[in-house]
This record gives sequence, C-alpha cells and structure tokens, in this order.
Amino acid sequence: MSDTKPTYSQAEVNEIIRRALDKQAERADHLDHDDLVAIADEAGIDRESLERATAELAQDRDRRSSRADEAKEIAAERGIQLRSFGASLISHAVMNGIFYYLDTRFFGGTWFKWPLLGSAILLALRLRNVIAPYNKLMQRRRKEERRHQREKRQAARAAWKQRLLANARSPSDNAAEFERVVQSGVAALLDIASRKLDEHARSRRPPGKD
Repeated sequence: MSDTKPTYSQAEVNEIIRRALDKQAERADHLDHDDLVAIADEAGIDRESLERATAELAQDRDRRSSRADEAKEIAAERGIQLRSFGASLISHAVMNGIFYYLDTRFFGGTWFKWPLLGSAILLALRLRNVIAPYNKLMQRRRKEERRHQREKRQAARAAWKQRLLANARSPSDNAAEFERVVQSGVAALLDIASRKLDEHARSRRPPGKD
C-alpha cells in the first residue's frame, strides 16, 4: 500500500478552506482573525495573500453596507414623495371637481379642461419623483448639509463674540480698574510712610520714655 501524501490543486485548497470555515461557523457565530490565520497557515496560504483577501472582503462589506443604507434612504424618500403625491392628488381632484361644476353650471363647460390639463402635468411631475426619488434625496442631502454648515458658522460666530466680549472691557471699566490700582498704591505708600515715621520717632525717644 502506498504511503504517499495526497496533494491538492489551488482550487481544491480554496474549497477545503471554504468548507473548513463553514464547519467552524456551525460551531460558532464568528471566526476570529487568529483562527483564520491558523487555517491559512495549515493550508499553505501566505500571510500577504490572506491579508489582501481580508482587506478586499472588508471593502466589499463596506460597499454592501453603503448600498443597503442608500437603499433605505431611497425607500424612505419614496415614502415621503408618495404621501406628498397622494395629498396633491386629493387637492387637485377637489379643485378640478369645483371647476367642472362651475363651468358646466354657469359657463357651458368650455374651460374646465385647461385647469384639468395643468393638474395632470403637475401630478405627472410629482409621480416621477415617486418612481425615481433619487434626485429629491440628493436635494434633501444638500439642503441638510447647507443647514449643518450654517449652524456651524453661527456657532463659531457666537463663540467668537463671547471671547471678544470676555477679553474687551469698556473705557469706564478700564478707568475704574486704574483708579482702584492707584488708590491701592497710595494706601500702601501711606502705610509705609506711617510706619517709617513711627520708627523714626521711637528711635529719637530717650531711653526709658516708652
């Protein structure tokens, strides 16, 4: 009986790793990176190829997540546009019903079709936004971005004004501060002069006269 070890092609190696990962996933919810590196080492896959494949997988995951988020935003925007279309449809129906009644009742039914045509055009434009809401979504994003930038500029201006008011004092405040400093200096000088005069008087007093 031959004891030669089996060999595997690259396709077979990939399939073995895939099946090993599937088996590992059956026992745990996730496989950490160290286990993945160990499996790759046992299969003879170099570390550089493994890291490159891991980076590509992370990029694919980010792209799928981004597409899923965008799909949710488009679905939400379609719901907004659908509700707006429904409200417009009701209002146009009521308005054109009134026009039809007035025209057929008092004017012989000669002009009601023109408001009806205008309503049909406007509703068609709104229906286009329901079918393809991406442009409306981009407009909403740009509007939100402009609002965010405007709020940032307003906050920056408010902070700048507060710093300016905190650092700047009025002339009257400066004069009052200067007067307080002068008064404190004069009081200190008078106190020093008083002590010196008292010391001089005690030094000239004869002994035993204290």
